[in-house]
Amino acid sequence: MQNKDEHELIARSLNADHEAYAQLVDRYKNALYHHCFAIVRNEDAAEDIAQDTFITAYYKLRSYDSHYRLSTWLFKIATNKALSWLRKAAKETAADDELIASIASPHPQPDHLAEMQELHDAVARLRPKYRSVISLYYWQGLSYQEIATVLAAPTGSVKVWMARAKQNLKKELS
Repeated sequence: MQNKDEHELIARSLNADHEAYAQLVDRYKNALYHHCFAIVRNEDAAEDIAQDTFITAYYKLRSYDSHYRLSTWLFKIATNKALSWLRKAAKETAADDELIASIASPHPQPDHLAEMQELHDAVARLRPKYRSVISLYYWQGLSYQEIATVLAAPTGSVKVWMARAKQNLKKELS
């Protein structure tokens, strides 16, 4: 559920108030960029996907269901676009290892950089859906139910993917 201020910005945006929509973009642009980057591991593509997400969201804002948080809806659009980008990129090149994304922490602690790099390298070797659940849960703070909505999957599948991602990470890091 969104807050009152966000509800007002959405209503104003639906009435062609571009400033209101710009405020929504400002509110979510960094998180959306980092999420896209975590999936595609390409700065330019992540920026393009995030921008395209906001354009798509603007034109489809009337179909937004206010029972869900706006961020959940935006992450779902971005995830679909990022995974589509990965599929397209996989067709264009045989170097699958270069296409597999790793999660990048937006604010790593200086005294934990070595451990963070090791963790991110291990996450980079995970399957895309495992990387997505790690990013959405740990770095974006979404619940399992919200992740299920974003990934258009049952909550039970998200829990299984998270368990498998953690199991794979444990093997990689030991």
